[in-house]
Amino acid sequence: MFRRVLVATDFSRHADRVLECIGEIPGMEEIILLHVTDGETDGQPVPAARLLETKERILAPLGVPLRSLVVKSEYGDIVRGITGTAARERASLIVMGARGRNLIRTLVLGSVSKGVIETGTTDILVLHFRGEDAPEPGNLEKYCQNIFYRILCPVDFSKPTADVLAFLSHLPVVREVILLHVLPAPAPGEDRETQNAQTAEKLDTLKSALNIPAHRVRTAVLSGDPAAEIAACAEREDVSLVLIPRYGSGDYATSIPLGRTVAGVAGRVQRPFLVRYPRLHLDVVARELSAEDFGRAEDVWQGYHQQKADRNTDRIFGVFVEGALAAVARCRRHPDGLEVDGVFTHEQYRNRGYAKKAVQALVAACGTETLYMHSTLPLVTFYGSFGFTPISEQELPEGIRARFGFAGGNLEGANAAPMRRLPPA
Repeated sequence: MFRRVLVATDFSRHADRVLECIGEIPGMEEIILLHVTDGETDGQPVPAARLLETKERILAPLGVPLRSLVVKSEYGDIVRGITGTAARERASLIVMGARGRNLIRTLVLGSVSKGVIETGTTDILVLHFRGEDAPEPGNLEKYCQNIFYRILCPVDFSKPTADVLAFLSHLPVVREVILLHVLPAPAPGEDRETQNAQTAEKLDTLKSALNIPAHRVRTAVLSGDPAAEIAACAEREDVSLVLIPRYGSGDYATSIPLGRTVAGVAGRVQRPFLVRYPRLHLDVVARELSAEDFGRAEDVWQGYHQQKADRNTDRIFGVFVEGALAAVARCRRHPDGLEVDGVFTHEQYRNRGYAKKAVQALVAACGTETLYMHSTLPLVTFYGSFGFTPISEQELPEGIRARFGFAGGNLEGANAAPMRRLPPA
């Protein structure tokens, strides 16, 4: 389960509380106690290494092998110090406190913990206990030693939901689970009663698939703002943990760092919460669009000079991610040659290689003829990887060259470079 657990500490009282409350994390074979310094004195009168030795005594009764690390952050970047160490050490879980001198600077979440959740590549457990600011230890949260006792698990029936439920089925210490789905606020005239019944039926299906005795699983359907309803339900049900995937149904296939709902929950919930890093296989398909799909390409091109498609001259190739059109590339037939243009990836899908897949599909289908293009200067190397080579402007067919006639022969000044790809011999 969580074989190697990295616990970040800043030596605050809240951080010490975290050390006292990780005993029930299942499957621990090693604990790494980490302190990231800011590169200066870090405000500590005692060296960090010696302070870590005193914290090791809190963890010693667990009987789990323990290592301590002091890492100097680069340019004071505490987030990168934590996530970089977790990656190098191949940690299964990062554990952080919800408040602290360096880790947390705002009421609930804070910039560092938010940054770790956004950029980390593993599961992250953030511990926040009611009453931990109280002077009397007896007022501390009753679930400290039973984090996995009563779990609230928000679901939206997406692939991340399936991943979280598979993970949940293998947790050995769970006593009770609440599966929650939040419907949006009803629109005027909407049949909310039917929606509730259909959602309850879906939740029952998920419940039956869990490897947990049925009497330990409850379901709930609410409506409203998902993050607000999840946080309110966590308090109302007095849960010990909120287990939520990093992404939801509307954003897990995109390039955003953190799903909208989990970001909202992290900023509201005042219970321990575990953000599950997705173990997903995205359905990615590159294919030529039918003429009926050209409107979808134009929707993507709204961010790229609002290009329009022509059924008489165009072949358009797209990359579909979980059914959504993420990237497109066009091959347009002119009277005197084929031109490649309109290569564009929707902003939320960038930096995943989808433009490359679109061009690959285009070249595979159209590359039996000579292809011409006006590449932007920064992308000359990119198109070179597909066999395009720079040529002079005069080597372009007249009909294709005329498209950049406004440049007056100064294509470089227009940030354009003529390129050509010859068909295979």
